[in-house]
Amino acid sequence: MVRMEQEAISFSLATLGWLCAIVSCILPFWKVTLPDDETNPDDSICEGLWHMCQVDKSNRIQCTLYGIRPAVTQDLSVARVSMVICIIGTWLGLLLCMIGDERIRCVKSRGIVLKIMRAVSVIFLDVGFLVLISTSWVSYNVSRGFSNPLLGSTKKTEMGASLRLAWASSLLLLLGGTLLCFDCPSLDDLSRLTVDCASSLQETTEMHRVFHSKSEQEAQ
Repeated sequence: MVRMEQEAISFSLATLGWLCAIVSCILPFWKVTLPDDETNPDDSICEGLWHMCQVDKSNRIQCTLYGIRPAVTQDLSVARVSMVICIIGTWLGLLLCMIGDERIRCVKSRGIVLKIMRAVSVIFLDVGFLVLISTSWVSYNVSRGFSNPLLGSTKKTEMGASLRLAWASSLLLLLGGTLLCFDCPSLDDLSRLTVDCASSLQETTEMHRVFHSKSEQEAQ
């Protein structure tokens, strides 16, 4: 894999991870709880990073901001901060990746381009690990049955689609950052390396031929 293809794949993975992070941050489906309440036995409660929504059996949704009535749990509060940092950090990383792209040629110095790509790799890995840690905490609480105490007596809480999207976002960012860590040679570097190897081989052959001819002359 040449360097330009490597950077393009890393950029695509990070872009997909960035879009998944935006969608998971907006949609209020991190935790889905089915209330065990006689008055509303068919309603489900969805907890997101910014809203808490109640969905009835006819799929009508009523959402309430956390700042108005209900309080956000600690794990979702940490996930909210990490997702915002992830979205902003990934956007900066994608911007730097476009600046250091060899096809756009914003930077002509090869050394500066390598430093930019290493910085982009560090950004993608950092935000990927940050999202992975926060989503793991939320998933752990869901698996252990910890729910929002303000919801009262509830059935087991399940992981929502937004939480799974956040998982996918962290994995895509980690893959994109890891791919940039490996410095693959470009086509120009490979061609120069091939020419240098051929020249060295030719010089070695000439030296061996000269040495062999001198040895024959001395023997005669």
